[in-house]
Order: sequence, then C-alpha cells, then structure tokens
Amino acid sequence: MNHSENGHPDGAPQQVEYPAIFHFRVITEASSAAEPELTVVLAAYRVIEPLAASRASSSGRYCAYSVSIELQTPEELRTLDAALKRVPGVRMVL
Repeated sequence: MNHSENGHPDGAPQQVEYPAIFHFRVITEASSAAEPELTVVLAAYRVIEPLAASRASSSGRYCAYSVSIELQTPEELRTLDAALKRVPGVRMVL
C-alpha cells in the first residue's frame, strides 16, 4: 500500500465529520493573565474538557492551556480559532 505524506493511502486529506471534538492548546504570554478572557470566549461553545493550565515554558515567559470542545461545523471551528487568537496575550492556538 502506498501512503502519501499525510498518511492516507489515497493521498486525500482526512475529512472531519461534524459534530466533532477538537483538542486545543492555547499558548499565552505568562504576564498577560489571559485565562479569564479565554473562559469568556469558550462559554459560547460546548466544552467537553474545561480550560486547564498545562504548563509554563522553561523560561517562564509563556503558559499553555488545554481545552476540548465539541464543534458543529467548519465555520464554528474557524470562528472559535479567530476568537481565541484575538484574546490579548495569546501567541498561538494549536
């Protein structure tokens, strides 16, 4: 069987079936105190695993948070991603 770079035999990207549960890691500046605002953004969604601080960077400059959310559509995923990235202090959404 011949696999493409994305690991699928036919080379096609994997299609997500909605509703689906997504696991996010949000990286913030440690000095930003972004957690309360992240919680406000997430309140509009079906949170499966609540926002939890997972660890700080070795330099102490950044904090990582994890959260799992059930999303209904690709548009909802794009909207959530954009809303999280607008929170002051957020550096990355994975």
